[in-house]
Amino acid sequence: MSCVTPATIEVTPATLRGQLARWPTGVAIITANGLSRPLGKTVNSFHSASLEPAMVGWCIDKKSSRFDEWVAVTGYVVHVMASHQAELVSRFAASRSDRFDGVETTPGLDGIPMLTGEVPLRLECRVAGTFDVGDHVYLIGQVVTMAATAHVPMTLQR
Repeated sequence: MSCVTPATIEVTPATLRGQLARWPTGVAIITANGLSRPLGKTVNSFHSASLEPAMVGWCIDKKSSRFDEWVAVTGYVVHVMASHQAELVSRFAASRSDRFDGVETTPGLDGIPMLTGEVPLRLECRVAGTFDVGDHVYLIGQVVTMAATAHVPMTLQR
């Protein structure tokens, strides 16, 4: 029997990001109401936080555009994306002010814009809490409504 000894790697933001990219992760688009226009962002930090009560969470980088608006929201919608929705994922991941241009939405909980295309899972949430986690802020939401389809969720892995 052979034993593999891992190499020690210096922990830097770049090496940590590179190694964590090897871990498969889901992809979601989060939408919310902004001050003057809707907020939308592609994230891979979305996850379940609690089943009872139903809560989910995600993290936003403090350097993100419109960060102050994101941490002030009272609710958000999580759209778990499918692999055939890569164009939308790229659109909401890019640094651009026109993320919603030409994208169909419908008002959801508290008027939050919801993407109208079928997604594997859609969760409408009210913010239950936020707290600092290093260079990010963690937003925990209580799930108010949920809709699901048979589409397979998208995952990323390098």
